[in-house]
Amino acid sequence: MTGHGYIRRRPSSKRVILISSCALLLAACRPPLGDDLPRPVGVGRTGDGQLRFVVPLCDGETISSFEVADWETERLVWKVSEPNRPDEQKGMIVLGDARGFSKQENSLTSPVPPHLDVGVRLSSERPTGSAFLRDKVPENLADSTQVVNWIGKATPQSEESFRQEVDADYC
Repeated sequence: MTGHGYIRRRPSSKRVILISSCALLLAACRPPLGDDLPRPVGVGRTGDGQLRFVVPLCDGETISSFEVADWETERLVWKVSEPNRPDEQKGMIVLGDARGFSKQENSLTSPVPPHLDVGVRLSSERPTGSAFLRDKVPENLADSTQVVNWIGKATPQSEESFRQEVDADYC
Protein backbone atom coordinates (compact mmCIF):
# COMPACT_ATOMS: atom_id res chain seq x y z
CA MET A 1 0.00 0.00 0.00
CA THR A 2 1.12 3.53 -0.67
CA GLY A 3 0.74 6.46 1.65
CA HIS A 4 -2.52 7.47 -0.04
CA GLY A 5 -4.51 4.39 0.85
CA TYR A 6 -4.62 2.63 -2.52
CA ILE A 7 -2.66 -0.15 -4.08
CA ARG A 8 -0.97 0.48 -7.38
CA ARG A 9 -1.62 -2.40 -9.72
CA ARG A 10 0.62 -3.38 -12.55
CA PRO A 11 -1.09 -3.58 -15.94
CA SER A 12 -1.90 -7.13 -16.97
CA SER A 13 -0.07 -8.60 -19.94
CA LYS A 14 -3.42 -8.95 -21.75
CA ARG A 15 -4.04 -5.24 -21.35
CA VAL A 16 -0.56 -4.36 -22.59
CA ILE A 17 -1.03 -6.60 -25.65
CA LEU A 18 -4.46 -5.08 -26.36
CA ILE A 19 -3.16 -1.51 -26.15
CA SER A 20 -0.12 -2.36 -28.30
CA SER A 21 -2.32 -4.05 -30.91
CA CYS A 22 -4.63 -1.04 -31.10
CA ALA A 23 -1.66 1.32 -31.51
CA LEU A 24 -0.24 -0.81 -34.34
CA LEU A 25 -3.64 -1.01 -36.02
CA LEU A 26 -4.06 2.76 -35.88
CA ALA A 27 -0.55 3.30 -37.25
CA ALA A 28 -1.28 0.93 -40.15
CA CYS A 29 -4.53 2.75 -41.00
CA ARG A 30 -2.95 6.20 -40.98
CA PRO A 31 -2.64 7.71 -44.49
CA PRO A 32 0.92 7.96 -45.78
CA LEU A 33 2.83 11.13 -45.10
CA GLY A 34 3.73 13.41 -47.95
CA ASP A 35 2.25 16.16 -50.03
CA ASP A 36 -1.23 15.32 -51.27
CA LEU A 37 -1.27 18.23 -53.71
CA PRO A 38 -0.68 17.33 -57.33
CA ARG A 39 2.78 17.94 -58.67
CA PRO A 40 2.70 21.42 -60.24
CA VAL A 41 3.01 22.31 -63.89
CA GLY A 42 4.92 25.47 -64.81
CA VAL A 43 3.42 27.89 -67.33
CA GLY A 44 5.37 30.25 -69.57
CA ARG A 45 5.09 31.70 -73.06
CA THR A 46 6.71 30.98 -76.40
CA GLY A 47 8.31 33.74 -78.49
CA ASP A 48 4.97 34.42 -80.20
CA GLY A 49 3.07 34.51 -76.88
CA GLN A 50 1.53 31.02 -76.92
CA LEU A 51 1.16 29.23 -73.58
CA ARG A 52 4.05 26.87 -72.90
CA PHE A 53 3.87 24.20 -70.18
CA VAL A 54 6.73 22.64 -68.26
CA VAL A 55 5.99 19.25 -66.71
CA PRO A 56 8.89 18.19 -64.47
CA LEU A 57 9.46 14.45 -64.63
CA CYS A 58 11.11 12.21 -62.05
CA ASP A 59 13.69 9.64 -63.17
CA GLY A 60 12.11 7.00 -65.38
CA GLU A 61 8.80 8.85 -65.81
CA THR A 62 7.18 9.66 -69.12
CA ILE A 63 4.07 11.59 -70.10
CA SER A 64 1.14 9.45 -71.22
CA SER A 65 -1.31 12.27 -71.96
CA PHE A 66 -1.74 16.02 -71.51
CA GLU A 67 -5.06 17.86 -71.36
CA VAL A 68 -6.35 21.35 -70.83
CA ALA A 69 -9.94 22.00 -69.73
CA ASP A 70 -12.05 25.05 -68.99
CA TRP A 71 -11.90 25.19 -65.19
CA GLU A 72 -15.37 26.77 -64.87
CA THR A 73 -17.32 24.46 -67.20
CA GLU A 74 -15.00 21.40 -67.13
CA ARG A 75 -15.21 21.36 -70.95
CA LEU A 76 -12.18 19.72 -72.52
CA VAL A 77 -10.25 22.31 -74.53
CA TRP A 78 -7.32 20.25 -75.84
CA LYS A 79 -6.00 16.73 -75.27
CA VAL A 80 -3.00 14.91 -76.72
CA SER A 81 -1.31 11.63 -75.86
CA GLU A 82 1.64 9.42 -76.73
CA PRO A 83 4.48 11.94 -77.11
CA ASN A 84 6.92 11.05 -79.88
CA ARG A 85 9.46 13.92 -79.83
CA PRO A 86 12.18 14.56 -77.24
CA ASP A 87 10.79 17.94 -76.07
CA GLU A 88 7.39 16.50 -75.19
CA GLN A 89 8.99 13.43 -73.64
CA LYS A 90 11.02 15.78 -71.41
CA GLY A 91 7.89 17.65 -70.37
CA MET A 92 7.82 20.72 -72.64
CA ILE A 93 4.43 21.27 -74.29
CA VAL A 94 2.99 24.22 -76.25
CA LEU A 95 -0.79 24.62 -76.11
CA GLY A 96 -2.32 23.60 -79.43
CA ASP A 97 0.89 22.14 -80.90
CA ALA A 98 0.11 18.45 -81.38
CA ARG A 99 3.07 17.74 -83.69
CA GLY A 100 4.99 16.03 -80.88
CA PHE A 101 2.22 13.55 -80.11
CA SER A 102 0.96 10.46 -81.89
CA LYS A 103 -2.65 11.18 -80.91
CA GLN A 104 -4.66 14.37 -80.69
CA GLU A 105 -7.86 13.36 -78.95
CA ASN A 106 -9.35 16.85 -78.89
CA SER A 107 -8.33 19.74 -81.16
CA LEU A 108 -7.76 23.18 -79.68
CA THR A 109 -10.68 25.50 -80.28
CA SER A 110 -10.54 29.27 -80.11
CA PRO A 111 -10.80 31.29 -78.07
CA VAL A 112 -8.90 29.71 -75.21
CA PRO A 113 -11.02 30.16 -72.05
CA PRO A 114 -9.74 32.46 -69.29
CA HIS A 115 -9.74 29.79 -66.53
CA LEU A 116 -7.64 26.76 -67.41
CA ASP A 117 -7.14 23.45 -65.66
CA VAL A 118 -4.12 21.44 -66.83
CA GLY A 119 -3.97 17.71 -66.17
CA VAL A 120 -1.09 15.39 -66.98
CA ARG A 121 -1.13 11.62 -66.88
CA LEU A 122 2.30 10.21 -66.12
CA SER A 123 3.61 6.67 -66.39
CA SER A 124 3.99 6.73 -62.59
CA GLU A 125 0.26 7.57 -62.14
CA ARG A 126 1.19 10.41 -59.73
CA PRO A 127 -1.29 13.31 -59.88
CA THR A 128 0.15 16.23 -61.81
CA GLY A 129 -1.52 19.47 -62.87
CA SER A 130 -2.30 23.10 -62.18
CA ALA A 131 -5.15 25.54 -62.59
CA PHE A 132 -4.53 29.14 -63.57
CA LEU A 133 -5.92 32.25 -65.22
CA ARG A 134 -4.74 32.60 -68.82
CA ASP A 135 -4.36 36.38 -68.56
CA LYS A 136 -2.26 36.11 -65.39
CA VAL A 137 0.59 34.42 -67.26
CA PRO A 138 2.76 37.50 -67.86
CA GLU A 139 3.29 38.53 -71.47
CA ASN A 140 6.90 39.42 -70.64
CA LEU A 141 7.63 35.69 -70.25
CA ALA A 142 7.50 35.39 -74.05
CA ASP A 143 10.65 33.83 -75.44
CA SER A 144 12.20 33.45 -71.97
CA THR A 145 12.96 30.39 -69.91
CA GLN A 146 10.84 31.61 -67.01
CA VAL A 147 7.64 29.98 -65.77
CA VAL A 148 5.04 30.59 -63.08
CA ASN A 149 3.43 28.01 -60.85
CA TRP A 150 0.39 28.90 -58.75
CA ILE A 151 0.71 25.95 -56.39
CA GLY A 152 4.04 27.16 -55.06
CA LYS A 153 4.99 30.56 -56.46
CA ALA A 154 3.12 33.12 -58.51
CA THR A 155 6.32 35.02 -59.30
CA PRO A 156 8.29 33.96 -62.37
CA GLN A 157 11.29 31.73 -61.87
CA SER A 158 13.68 30.02 -64.25
CA GLU A 159 12.54 26.74 -65.73
CA GLU A 160 15.64 25.05 -64.30
CA SER A 161 14.92 26.38 -60.80
CA PHE A 162 11.30 25.23 -61.09
CA ARG A 163 12.37 21.73 -62.19
CA GLN A 164 14.87 21.50 -59.30
CA GLU A 165 12.24 22.54 -56.71
CA VAL A 166 9.73 20.02 -58.01
CA ASP A 167 12.40 17.31 -58.10
CA ALA A 168 13.31 18.01 -54.46
CA ASP A 169 9.68 18.11 -53.31
CA TYR A 170 8.12 15.28 -55.34
CA CYS A 171 10.78 12.89 -56.67
